[in-house]
Amino acid sequence: MSNFPIDRATWQQGLTVEEFVESMTQHQKPMRRRLQQVKLQPQEIKQIQKLDRPLYLAVMTEDWCSDCLMVLPILVKIAETSGRIEVRIFIRREWQSLRSFYQSQDIPSIPVATFLDEQFQPLVTWIERPRAAHQKLAEWKLAHPEVEQIRRRADLSAEEKRQMLKDVLDQLLVEMEEWYEQGLQSETVREILDLLGLNEVSGTP
Repeated sequence: MSNFPIDRATWQQGLTVEEFVESMTQHQKPMRRRLQQVKLQPQEIKQIQKLDRPLYLAVMTEDWCSDCLMVLPILVKIAETSGRIEVRIFIRREWQSLRSFYQSQDIPSIPVATFLDEQFQPLVTWIERPRAAHQKLAEWKLAHPEVEQIRRRADLSAEEKRQMLKDVLDQLLVEMEEWYEQGLQSETVREILDLLGLNEVSGTP
């Protein structure tokens, strides 16, 4: 297994959440809004605050990623609520060593979030989106077959495809926010708490 490529020396090269948002060329406005609007439930807050050690959370992503727009604000809220988790964002195209590490672990998707201990050793990794979101997206793709058809067209440039798909993908973001409000946010928090051993159902470490 490859060694995780982020250590104490390189950690500070990652972007803070605010630095990442400032650098965004896509989804910046909705990201700012979601970072303000995402709230946790009292029971979730109680569980998160059981964390009794400092952790580091490395998130590899890109600003165009719709899943990042949905889940990064939730991860940030978990970190802030704990008071013990420091977050840094690592842009995939700029961190080939990190991208290669995840590829060696058969993790091609983003965002990918790895919790590190005080020695910057990886503890657990959470990938892309909550499990329940995969079914939602599969159903959406079945209802919008034109998206895949346009993406496969060899006669169109990447920019032409973006323009043709803009309206339907903008609408997808609206629907995705509704999915998260209706339960996927809670699923995301539950999965993270399970990984960290902080869920009452799973027991505490």
